[in-house]
Amino acid sequence: MEALYFPAVSGARAQQVRLDTIAHNLANLETDGFKAVRAEFAAIPPQEYVVARAGAAVLGPVGVGTGVELVGTTRQFTLGPIEVTGDPYDLVLARPDTFLPVQLPDGTIAYRRSGRLGLDGEGRLVFEDGSMPLPPLVVPAGTQLDQIAPDGTVLVRAPGSGDTQPVGRLEFVRFPNPQGLLAAGQGRWLATDAAGQPEPAGAGEANSPLVMNGVREHSNVDLVDQMTQLIMAQRAYTANLRALQTLDELVEIATRLRQ
Repeated sequence: MEALYFPAVSGARAQQVRLDTIAHNLANLETDGFKAVRAEFAAIPPQEYVVARAGAAVLGPVGVGTGVELVGTTRQFTLGPIEVTGDPYDLVLARPDTFLPVQLPDGTIAYRRSGRLGLDGEGRLVFEDGSMPLPPLVVPAGTQLDQIAPDGTVLVRAPGSGDTQPVGRLEFVRFPNPQGLLAAGQGRWLATDAAGQPEPAGAGEANSPLVMNGVREHSNVDLVDQMTQLIMAQRAYTANLRALQTLDELVEIATRLRQ
């Protein structure tokens, strides 16, 4: 008897997870560089039952659906809306499969896709959260950051001078399975066994830059899409609850008939 409830119960649970995911996305609508999350579900294999009918031959085995289950959540690594700031300390990685390795203040290696840089007390480039691009890049005293070229080369110049000089190049990596990365907040990602080992990313090609400089990336959450998904999830959740109510009524009727 309990098997009759499985599809509706699992469906209600699935829609609750979907609602929670949508709420998380909407809460980060204004978070720069945030990547939207999507919950992925799959049908649970049906269970086979033998049905005995009064005055008739046994029917079976009969496959009875058992609902759906969460198989994981995926990140949408597509670029969000780009705002031009003209500030050389703002950068965004142009390729959705590319990451910038950074060292956190506690020594942990993490990975970023965008952010605003600054200088620490030793003139090294660091992000707002204190994470430092690897390898460390120093802006020499008496110079200022001019730009970060599309291939990641950091160019500086002396105030009032039109000549620039390179001080190094940012390094970039890819992961075999970026969906396996662990979100650590503040636009940072941590490597996991599921993500695989990071591999060096090649230099930018003529029409495929690695870096966009002087721009900020906003959240890639699509408000219209999320609101549409929200309405669909709410209606599906309500439908599953109604199915449970109907099953209760049918079970009650069947119980009375047997008495």
